[in-house]
Amino acid sequence: MSTRKQPRLKLRTLILLFALLSACVTLVNSLWVIYTVQRDAVISDVLEDNTSYAYRISVSVDQLLSADLSRLDYSADRIAGRFAEQGLVKEEISRLLGQDKSFNSVLVADAKGNVLVSVPASLRLDGKPLRDMEPILRRSVMISNAFRSIAGNLVVFLSCPVTAADGSYLGLVGGSVRLDEGNALHELIDQHVRHDGAFVYIVDRTGRILFHPDPTHVGTIADDAVTRTALRSTQGSLQTEEMLAGFASVPAAGWAVISQQPLSTTNGELQALMWKVCLGLIPLGILAGILIMGAGTYLSSPLARLATFAQQLDSRESYEQIRAIPVRFIEEWRIRRALLQSASLLQEKISHLNQQAQSDALTGLSNRRAMVDAIAGWQRAGVAFAVISVDIDHFKRVNDTWGHSAGDEALRVLAGLMRRCARKSDLACRVGGEEFMLLLPAASLAEAAEVAERLRHTVEITDIETVGRITISAGVARWQPNGESTATVFEAVDRLLYQAKESGRNAVVVQAPDSPMSSFLQ
Repeated sequence: MSTRKQPRLKLRTLILLFALLSACVTLVNSLWVIYTVQRDAVISDVLEDNTSYAYRISVSVDQLLSADLSRLDYSADRIAGRFAEQGLVKEEISRLLGQDKSFNSVLVADAKGNVLVSVPASLRLDGKPLRDMEPILRRSVMISNAFRSIAGNLVVFLSCPVTAADGSYLGLVGGSVRLDEGNALHELIDQHVRHDGAFVYIVDRTGRILFHPDPTHVGTIADDAVTRTALRSTQGSLQTEEMLAGFASVPAAGWAVISQQPLSTTNGELQALMWKVCLGLIPLGILAGILIMGAGTYLSSPLARLATFAQQLDSRESYEQIRAIPVRFIEEWRIRRALLQSASLLQEKISHLNQQAQSDALTGLSNRRAMVDAIAGWQRAGVAFAVISVDIDHFKRVNDTWGHSAGDEALRVLAGLMRRCARKSDLACRVGGEEFMLLLPAASLAEAAEVAERLRHTVEITDIETVGRITISAGVARWQPNGESTATVFEAVDRLLYQAKESGRNAVVVQAPDSPMSSFLQ
């Protein structure tokens, strides 16, 4: 007779503990996959939104500054012939100051930089030299960096040269814009108030902050990675350890508009989303626990295999591997069915999140990431493909005339027409703004040209409810294995699109086979 003590641990308990551990590992792994995919998608969307927001503000600021310079130029023309008549000059700059809220003060200086006439008179600038002689030295239209005026105010100075009929330089007419006082520029920026911790600020060419939600920052130098990058670029986005920022330049002044949101805000939204996912998985977890407890009564090898594969539900092969396990008892069959349901549900969720990460939120078309993945797959398989680059003609005019919401509707309509005109195997993508790409695997140049022309004609005759009719321009090129690189093909298709634009728009330009020449369709 055996003298060994009876084990206290029951096999049923051991199996149950092992199954629960496997389920927990699977759950944690699944939640991590969902979190990382959703985090990348949310961060990408926030960066894109900030860039778009900064661009819209930069366009408005640039238009306002350009209009201010035009008014100064008009006044310069009016006083050029009677520059010595101070009464006329003062009358003109008084009219300019009172015309709108663009300037806080206006002055006229001679060729040596001495102020001849200024308004309002309370500033007492007449007869004094300019604080900054750069406008006199440059003798051209310019917008200064921010500086402290004689009165101690933080201002920027816009100026236009005054030239006599014989071309000689007489002086300048200029207007100052206070950055801490009400004016048209200040009112324009105040209209753009963001929420959820997001904010917008503007810096000049030296990095000095011109506008900021916190007045204590105005006039200080912003020396951070976002500001330095924004001043070197025309448009883009940047993620730092604390911020998600988008930026765009103001061409008229060399300024940069920066829209950013704390990364902590985005993380808070992701945490709230993950809590919802966890709550949604509770019923499934309860069901799986009941099935595991029932199946723990039986000792069989299929149970061990099921527990092993339960840790791999996020892999694509898990469904078929679990399905291939033979079962002999109803409890085993139930566990297998529950795991198959879990694997299917999880794969659907992951697939949905991946689809969101690879699609454009506005049009529903594939985004640049999906396009890059598709091209990589065709390259590996040695499949040739044609590229159609599409751009809406005068799209800025559409936004300026009917508004951005109407422009968005036009983008959605074009996306629908691209789907209609493309083949089932083709991939339609939106790569940015009004720029689209249509990739045609295993298509010849002739077939691609036919699709492009069909799309151009369809767009031309389609009425859009919000904006009427629009037109597009397109370039068509083709990549084939063992040929040039894909980068070369995309450079070529960009040049062809540019040719279509230069030739009058509403046209398709196709790369000639085995030749740098192109053919033109309209």
